[in-house]
Amino acid sequence: MIQVVAGILLNSDGHFLLAKRPVGKIYEGYWEFPGGKVESNEDGSGALIRELKEELGIVPKRFKPWVRKTFHYPHGEVCINFFKVRHWDGVVAPLENQEFYWQGRGIPGVSPLLEPNIPILKSLHFPDKYLITNLAEMGEESFFRQLSRSVEEQPQMIQVREKHLSVSDLEKFIRKVIDICRPSGSRIIVNEHIDIAERLGADGVHLTSAQLGTMTRRPELPLCSASCHTADDLARVDELNLDFAVLSAVKATQSHPNQIPLGWDTFRSFSAEIKTPIYALGGLKDSDLKDAWYHGAVGIAMMRSAWQEILF
Repeated sequence: MIQVVAGILLNSDGHFLLAKRPVGKIYEGYWEFPGGKVESNEDGSGALIRELKEELGIVPKRFKPWVRKTFHYPHGEVCINFFKVRHWDGVVAPLENQEFYWQGRGIPGVSPLLEPNIPILKSLHFPDKYLITNLAEMGEESFFRQLSRSVEEQPQMIQVREKHLSVSDLEKFIRKVIDICRPSGSRIIVNEHIDIAERLGADGVHLTSAQLGTMTRRPELPLCSASCHTADDLARVDELNLDFAVLSAVKATQSHPNQIPLGWDTFRSFSAEIKTPIYALGGLKDSDLKDAWYHGAVGIAMMRSAWQEILF
């Protein structure tokens, strides 16, 4: 398998750099993140530093490994190791006669994009952690205290999932969550109830795997995600053009003790086949984030551990 690195250069405005492959290179005219092959005597970080210096004339100073994805090309299988680069020395310059474009949120401003970069562009709009509410176990006072603390630290993406509440109580709960979270720019996604999400002005809806199997079109909300347990579920997410998937359970969980975990290898094989960003779920903590990125996830989804880690 060919090992490749790609640098996602993020400027102070949150825009990221795309480069157009120059004339004479394979896939000339396609847009991509800058980078190249890892040499036999290099690790990923060393290859990234060398490639960005050769292509752009800069030296990355603050960067971290991010998502790792495998793609199948006609000439062979390629594993791309994406790095987020936030600071560098030097001025970006077209040392290989490339064209550059600083892309922000929304529809890509250039085309065509090299196919492996499409899911990565989508993934950049999502946080590392997708939090799931846990009112039933925490109680109202503790939960709202931790929620307030969480969104004060940074904007979050939060799924409201409280199966034990009546519809009327669920609506009251969602309204309070939105009131607390909206000033920070946090995004609120309602589990299962499309009508409630629309009526209360939530940012999106999260479909159950059962709903996913019956949907004929995507709900008309800004964000739409779905719970997945199989490769077929993930393929359906792609077909409906949903924004992201949550694949579980990666590890053994307290809530589903009899469910056989997927494990990271199965997670990676499933995630390699779809274009939609995927969160890993099931028995995960902050310490699992690097493993999730390494196996192709955009991040981790958490319920119990999310609020425990904020607490401590």
